[in-house]
Amino acid sequence: MTHIPPRKDQVEDKERRFYVAAPASVYLQLQQEAIHRGTDLWTLGGSVLRSWLEAGCPNFGAQAKPPEKPSSPPPSSSPLAHEKGGAQ
Repeated sequence: MTHIPPRKDQVEDKERRFYVAAPASVYLQLQQEAIHRGTDLWTLGGSVLRSWLEAGCPNFGAQAKPPEKPSSPPPSSSPLAHEKGGAQ
C-alpha cells in the first residue's frame, strides 16, 4: 500500500495548456483579439480564465440576471408634469 505524500511548502506553478470547447465563431474572435493584443490564443484565454477566477467566478454574460426594472417610472423633470392638468 502507498502512503500519502507530505505537502510541500514551495510548489512550482508550471504553465499548462488544456482544451476548452467553444463555437468556431468564439474561437475566431479570441484569435483575432489575441492578435490585436500581441499575444497568442492560449495566453489570452488563460489570462481571461485567471482574471475570472481571481474575481471569484462572477456570473455575467448570457447567464447573468438582468438588472431589475423599477416598478414605477422615474419622476419627470418637466415643470409641466407637476402642474394640475399638465398630463392631459
